[in-house]
Amino acid sequence: MVAPIIGRGPDVATGRALMNSAEASPAGRVDVKSRVGEQVSIRTPADAMNVLRTRMEQRLQDAMGGMQNNVASGAAKYAEQSQPPSASDVASTILGFVESRLQKEAEEGADPEKLADLMAQAREGINQGYAEAREQITALGMMNETLSGEIEKGFDLIQEGLLNLEEKLLGEQPETGESTGLE
Repeated sequence: MVAPIIGRGPDVATGRALMNSAEASPAGRVDVKSRVGEQVSIRTPADAMNVLRTRMEQRLQDAMGGMQNNVASGAAKYAEQSQPPSASDVASTILGFVESRLQKEAEEGADPEKLADLMAQAREGINQGYAEAREQITALGMMNETLSGEIEKGFDLIQEGLLNLEEKLLGEQPETGESTGLE
């Protein structure tokens, strides 16, 4: 079960809420940096995409462990933007994390079985992260056709990238009948 997203009320958008300048982003939303350890409020599709990205990064870290600085730097990159990350931005960040982790293990002499296991963990983390983010966004009534399409596009780009990584690092064609966990 996913914890509900609770945060500051609509007064944040009108400026009536008390918050220090370090918490405000250029778009007037609470900055990602100030949300670490706090619940997040979703008010716009941009916020929903940020929840998706954050949930994905959390699940991927949980599944594969280590290399948190790469993901944190990706989150900081998007925190500075007033627009949400695109599907390709999210896919690029996630795939970069997975590729870095797998290359590190390969350089340290990991056998193909261990690399395949790490790839399976990455897939599991990605599937779980996307499912949880979709659940949260839908529960808040923020899911619409456009946002759903962007989420699907990002998921598809990640799956395609994972197939390419698997072929590159393991030298094999992975099974294509794998469940996405989003049905």
